[in-house]
Amino acid sequence: MDGAGPPELGLILHAADAPTREAAWERLISSHTRLLLAVARSFGGGHDVVMDRYAAILEKLRDQEFRRLRAFHPGGSARFSTWVTVTARRICLDEIRARYGRTRDSEGVEADHDTRLVRRRLADHLFESLESAEVGGDDTPAPDAELVAEERHEALMRALNALPPRDRLILTLRFEDGLTALEIARTVGLPTPFHVFRHLNRSFAALRRALNAAGIEGE
Repeated sequence: MDGAGPPELGLILHAADAPTREAAWERLISSHTRLLLAVARSFGGGHDVVMDRYAAILEKLRDQEFRRLRAFHPGGSARFSTWVTVTARRICLDEIRARYGRTRDSEGVEADHDTRLVRRRLADHLFESLESAEVGGDDTPAPDAELVAEERHEALMRALNALPPRDRLILTLRFEDGLTALEIARTVGLPTPFHVFRHLNRSFAALRRALNAAGIEGE
């Protein structure tokens, strides 16, 4: 039955009236809620973040007269439960990329406040990683340390914005969300954790070059 699609799917797509379609939609979602919530949780975050992600999945599945559901081919090789899991993961990935991968909106204005805060925290994490082997023995802050730190953060933010969207996403998932290399590989569709580390090393190298070009070297 699952290979041919659940009976509710046929009613959603071919019902003659709206009440029948809505009732079928509610039954379909009810029977797949646990699965869809598991997908939403797999990307991490607290309860509110997970529920927002779950709501986004439902919204996108309903969008444009159930356009995504119409893409399922009954009788194909994929079970409906497998197909809807993959589709839900793609929706979550699109939401993550939209949140972290955009530096400017369609009108060319600066990214929203939440995204800038995420990047600021990411900059903090990255400076700790970039400088972990370069910390001097004197912990006494210089008088202009605050100004220097601000300049360094601004330089790093510019370097971050110059990275490809996928590399920015991987850095965010690793340093802001704390995902493991294996979890990141599954999230962004890389073959192995090794490929995640390769992206991270490439990003670190690009950030170091950008910082050096801005006159920020060593300590």
